Amino acid sequence: MPLYTVEGIVLRTREYGERDRLVTLVDREGTRRTVLAKGVRRPRSSLAAGVQPYTYSRFLLWKGRSLDGVSQVQVLDALTGLRGSLEALAAAAYVAELAEAFTQEGAPSPGVFPVVLQGLRGLAAAPGDGVAHALWLRHAELRLLDLAGLGPQLDACQDCGRPLAPPGGGPAAGRTVPGSAGARSATLPGGASGTGARREEAGTGMEAGRPAGYSAELGGALCQGCLPGRPAALPLDAATWQVLRQARRLTPELAVRLRPGAAVLARAADVVQTHLVYHLGRSFRSPGFLAILDEARSPGAPG
Repeated sequence: MPLYTVEGIVLRTREYGERDRLVTLVDREGTRRTVLAKGVRRPRSSLAAGVQPYTYSRFLLWKGRSLDGVSQVQVLDALTGLRGSLEALAAAAYVAELAEAFTQEGAPSPGVFPVVLQGLRGLAAAPGDGVAHALWLRHAELRLLDLAGLGPQLDACQDCGRPLAPPGGGPAAGRTVPGSAGARSATLPGGASGTGARREEAGTGMEAGRPAGYSAELGGALCQGCLPGRPAALPLDAATWQVLRQARRLTPELAVRLRPGAAVLARAADVVQTHLVYHLGRSFRSPGFLAILDEARSPGAPG
């Protein structure tokens, strides 16, 4: 029986027969695979630890006629921090749900694996940090959308084409996020200086506008002047706009430094999830459960 090795992240499992499980994983090439873990539901199964959801493992697989199976498995990163809170597990479930949506069974989707692994590691590093969870989820959503060529356009108004800038001029880089809870200034990696941004805006022949809305139909942000003409648009204030730009380029260090307020995080989630549903043509289960957990964690929290 031919054998081969893959490294992958377990996205989910389901029972199969009396003692087995079907394991859905995404490998380093972004290929989604469904494999059979025989006998894994028996006590003391040597496969059990490596096929737990959200575990990064190395699999020795046997080639089957219609379904491949797990011969051996080695845990590379158990991501144990995800088991530190129900919120972290629920967030990991959403990352896994996103990974399934942006991959295909048996076909590679380049770039997906590192986004999924980075997102899960970010969640595991801060199991009790709801702000970091929200930022890592927005990062995973935005980066996966970008890889699929569907990412929301945030740098210019999608109606008139005017470049966008926060109040006061200059880019979001190096500016403190408005509406943040006492955050220090958080700089976007590779951000341009304010002078360079003004030159770029001048080069377009158009004065920079302030971000004011988001249109799913147009696929991105709207300026103040164009928002009234798009009644179906969602509000997108400058603080939320900056958080979305920063979440797209998130690093572990930036996830610690950024402290947007709850209302800003909620608006950012609303914008990205509206974009996902509109452009993928499907909804996701996990955000609803995450919203319930968030309400339970902070009842009566100010908006």
